[in-house]
Amino acid sequence: MSIMFLKIRSVSRGQGGSAVAKAAYISRGRIVDASDGRVHDYRRTPGLLHSEIITHPGAQGADWARDRTTLWNHAEAVERNWNARVAREYTVALPHELGAEDRILLARGFAQSLADRYRTAVDLAVHAPTRTGDPRNFHAHILATTREIRDDGFYGKATIERNSATRRAQGLQHISYEYRELRAEWAARANERLREASLEARLEPRSRVTIARDSAQSSAVAGAVSPAHAAPIAAAAQPATPPLPATAESGANASRLTPEEQRARAVAEWLAYRQGHQGREARPPERHRELDRTRDAGFEL
Repeated sequence: MSIMFLKIRSVSRGQGGSAVAKAAYISRGRIVDASDGRVHDYRRTPGLLHSEIITHPGAQGADWARDRTTLWNHAEAVERNWNARVAREYTVALPHELGAEDRILLARGFAQSLADRYRTAVDLAVHAPTRTGDPRNFHAHILATTREIRDDGFYGKATIERNSATRRAQGLQHISYEYRELRAEWAARANERLREASLEARLEPRSRVTIARDSAQSSAVAGAVSPAHAAPIAAAAQPATPPLPATAESGANASRLTPEEQRARAVAEWLAYRQGHQGREARPPERHRELDRTRDAGFEL
């Protein structure tokens, strides 16, 4: 089955990150950092299947941005703060069921949508699985500038880079909702490509927690499950075999349950959680926790 994997992270100087180094790595190229003369050379690193730089329609005349060295050295130079965020990286797992050309078209379409949505330049690279990793691990790195780009250079920060106070003042939703929308868009694009290829595999953008919550709420509305039934359901959903020790291997317990038992246990856990949080104000967390709920893939990106 296809793996739903979308990871969004920032490249920050405060954490030792460099947009120039990251661009050289994902493109398997050689870029000299103009700020310190350091050479980042990954030309001998295997795995690159495709790379290109994409801009939004309002920057079609920005020929300078299509040169990787110029783009990322300029992106670094325009940021003055020692802890500035200099790029944003989106990493997606590409459905292995698709052919090579379809995977590139899917990644390019999503990269273009990011450039259009935030009016940025993005550096797209499609990678093959590593020799020692999972052979299904086709994936793409999309490195985006943090500032809007026009024909003559960089301008203000893209909306996704604005802090919470600025977003509220501008009437924008909390960043967690934006991340959810990006996950949903990626899944929709991938599923459409899978349908066009007459494949049955589909991606599910919701996290396990969200699926359990939605399932519990639907069951409660239908009268099939109520808080009073939560304890019996939880008892029935317990695995028949003794639990494993509390180690990284303990997740294997879940695989011993049937899908119906897994769903019943998730519903019961969600109802118990809701009972214990009655009356509390519901609001999005400060740090988005649904950024990457599917790390069980174990992909080496």
